[in-house]
Amino acid sequence: MSLIKQYADFILNNLPEWNYSQALHNEEVYNQKQIFAKAVSLIDETQEIDSQLKQLGKIIKDFVPDNHISLFDSQHRQLVAKKEPPYSRRAHNLAYKSSEELTSLNLTNVNHYKIQKGHPQWMIATQHQGGICTGIVAIPSFGGDYEEQIRTRKEFTAAFFETKAKQKWQNIIFDFRGNSGGDAEIIKEIGERISGKSLNYADLCEIIEAKPQNETQAKIFEQTYHIRPQTKKYPSQKGDKFNGHIYMLQDAWCASATEGAIFMLSQIPNSKTIGESTAGAFSGGACTEIPFEQGSLIIGTEYRKRSRNGKEIKEKEGQTPDIKTPSKEAYTKACQIILNQQVQTLSLWQSRQRRE
Repeated sequence: MSLIKQYADFILNNLPEWNYSQALHNEEVYNQKQIFAKAVSLIDETQEIDSQLKQLGKIIKDFVPDNHISLFDSQHRQLVAKKEPPYSRRAHNLAYKSSEELTSLNLTNVNHYKIQKGHPQWMIATQHQGGICTGIVAIPSFGGDYEEQIRTRKEFTAAFFETKAKQKWQNIIFDFRGNSGGDAEIIKEIGERISGKSLNYADLCEIIEAKPQNETQAKIFEQTYHIRPQTKKYPSQKGDKFNGHIYMLQDAWCASATEGAIFMLSQIPNSKTIGESTAGAFSGGACTEIPFEQGSLIIGTEYRKRSRNGKEIKEKEGQTPDIKTPSKEAYTKACQIILNQQVQTLSLWQSRQRRE
């Protein structure tokens, strides 16, 4: 079998979206596989291999319903073009703002936390406006080695709950703008503790039965590091519960684990997402890199399915926001909503007082 056909065969037999337990009976999946196989069959195999792989990369981009998959040529150049927003991932998240900018936004008690070297700092702050106290939690990245982050993440979680209690937050704004993923276990812990309920990372998580083509690939699949372990449950402790409104700021950079974080927090009552649709990169997760005679392929090993309000969330389409607004305006929009709620609450209270 030619090298390009080995790649195509591997994708057809191992892509999570095409090989989860119910995929065999899914007509849409069948049609997608047929279209992909037909497109690959048209690649001229007399061309040098990197040229063939470049064409395969375009076919993957156009016809494979997966935003995690990546293809590399013999020079380890990435060949599957990824759609990116027209603004930098560092453009809007509050964690990147200067002290002067944060002050102008009426943020006080600002604290930054270095989670891991080489990755952006996280931030916890408090905003006071119109007699309302709102907690600000800005997490611009979940990237880095989770094992190395255990201590710093525990410190961040402790600071979150301590500040929430001390400042008496009435609302919480989670700023995930620009966050393209990593590991969002900390949001599962925070979310379950403030809500007192179990939160699901996805409606369905299913490990795919690997179909390696050779012994080298089989050994890679035997390793368990790329499989997300069963997550723990995090019961609420005294003072953890939060009954106010929760807002998540999201944009087109939000992908993978960040989409999982948003999905989990969306399961909490009185929560809303504000901003733009997320990237739509979650269905084929727990990725691993598979080498070939020339080049390599990064592919998921776990299928994930999500739905919200009775509608399935599609890969490459992402999670649509409850309140749509440009990324740069999402924080301002959240603040406006909080103020409007305060005005409505005050108006209802005054009306009740007049009736009494």
